[in-house]
Amino acid sequence: MYTVCRKLYFLLLLSLPIFASGCGGSAVTQYYLLNTVPPEKTAVAVAPKDEDVNAIEDRSIQRVAIRQLEIPRYLDRPRIVSRDADNHLRIAESHQWGGRLREDIARTLSDDIAERLPSVDLRTAPFPGSMHADASLLIDIRQFELLADGYMHMKVRWHVQLKGKASQSYFNHLTSDSPIGERDYAAMAASMSRLLARLADQMASEIIKLPMQEQP
Repeated sequence: MYTVCRKLYFLLLLSLPIFASGCGGSAVTQYYLLNTVPPEKTAVAVAPKDEDVNAIEDRSIQRVAIRQLEIPRYLDRPRIVSRDADNHLRIAESHQWGGRLREDIARTLSDDIAERLPSVDLRTAPFPGSMHADASLLIDIRQFELLADGYMHMKVRWHVQLKGKASQSYFNHLTSDSPIGERDYAAMAASMSRLLARLADQMASEIIKLPMQEQP
């Protein structure tokens, strides 16, 4: 009887670490998405006035396509990425994007621009090969993360191309209005959403000023 009890005792001891690890578990993963921000809530609102809408219609700018949007490979991963003072990447194990970040950025930016230019038919790749546009946007986001200074930074080079004309190129370095805690991932996602809205302000403003299209 003593031998049996001793064996049961050792079996119980062996099972305790497994049980303890199961009870403690890992942190629950949190998931985040970007969201559109109305024009009146961004630093520079450019929601088109009636005369702006008429100007767009007179210029025959009816359809705009986001043909290309790129982000750094180190950002296009499920986990949220930030950067410390030594340029080391911090990759959050328990804080992840709800989908692919590049696709979420494209969707959010497209919706932001569409809210600012309601009279324009805005499309985002992929679309049918036969689809044509009066103007095309090519967007290369070079940096989009929280840096060691506590601010969210977005560096983006983008181009607007009219049919049959050379493209116009732009560069923006946008930063959040206030610092963000290095582990405040909800604030990071909200700040990224606001920066995309500010970029949409700039893009909508430039689309409004596009030169008159030549009629065939």
